Amino acid sequence: MCVLSLSQSVSSSNSSDYPELNPEWSYCFEFTWFGPDYSNISTYDGTCDDYVDEKRTKDVPCQSPIVISYDGTPPDLEYLWSHYKESILCKKNENQMCAKYTYFFNGKPNNVTYMCAKVQSMEGKHISDGCYKQTLSGGYKTEICVCNSTAGYADPPCNAGLSWYLNANTLHLTLAASLFLYLVKYELYNM
Repeated sequence: MCVLSLSQSVSSSNSSDYPELNPEWSYCFEFTWFGPDYSNISTYDGTCDDYVDEKRTKDVPCQSPIVISYDGTPPDLEYLWSHYKESILCKKNENQMCAKYTYFFNGKPNNVTYMCAKVQSMEGKHISDGCYKQTLSGGYKTEICVCNSTAGYADPPCNAGLSWYLNANTLHLTLAASLFLYLVKYELYNM
């Protein structure tokens, strides 16, 4: 079982913290999608603190703003990025990573929180990338995916989804294979 310790950043409305995005800073997505139980016919006037109290989910993070999709499906991150960029980002501090925390019930996402966070193993080891899962009782599971966004805001933050991990792993494999082939070619040439 993989148990992680997660420390959320203490930030609120991003647009008032820094109204203009700075290309020198690194950003992460920061918001909570309440899940399929909430849609355009739902009304919710509470805060993240209210939600955590109502659901009795003290260990499940919730980060403002709250996002509720039209039909209860996961939000369209490309749309949010294009239209609401300034209000769904947190400025990543040097010792933080971008994180996506998903709480599953019966194999389907029940809610998802995107955030800037410090992530470490229970042994105190800093975790800088990868996805980690934990099975809980009653059909629940959690998954946290962690990555390190680069400076700028031309592209969405790395915690947009798992495609970043696949691309990064493919890149690492490609670089390793290229280096291996170069070394083999070098050895054959110098024989």
